[in-house]
Amino acid sequence: MGILLIVLTVYYPLKEKQELELKTIELENEVKTLSYSIQENQKNVDRLQRFLKENGKTYESNIQLNEVEKLNNQNHINQLQTERKHSEIQIRKRYTRLYEIMFWIFFPIGIFLVFFGFIKWKAAKTFDDNILKLENEKLEIEVDRMRGEKTKKKK
Repeated sequence: MGILLIVLTVYYPLKEKQELELKTIELENEVKTLSYSIQENQKNVDRLQRFLKENGKTYESNIQLNEVEKLNNQNHINQLQTERKHSEIQIRKRYTRLYEIMFWIFFPIGIFLVFFGFIKWKAAKTFDDNILKLENEKLEIEVDRMRGEKTKKKK
């Protein structure tokens, strides 16, 4: 039981922790990409707003205005995705910490159960050895008694 507990507390939490850390790294990279996209979109918005101020209201400026609106919407969407990914990263970090705690709780318990089981097994084995020794002595006595009875009958 102890060995099973050790194996499960080492294998499962470490496996889960590794998967969570890999996913966290992936999410952090996505956050960086989204942040870069937000910055670039903001630069484009600023550039287009300057263009509109310089050129006034024209057909081309209306197209540019629509472009600015699209970029602003894209920035809002990217910002929401970034916030969601940040919260997911925080949740994953909490689960990673939980698996570390599980490891340090159950691993020592598993080691304790292994040693406790070994000590109890050794005591039971010693007891069984003593019982076998007594049974052997009892059988030897019975064999000696039967041999003694056979020799008395022959005389």
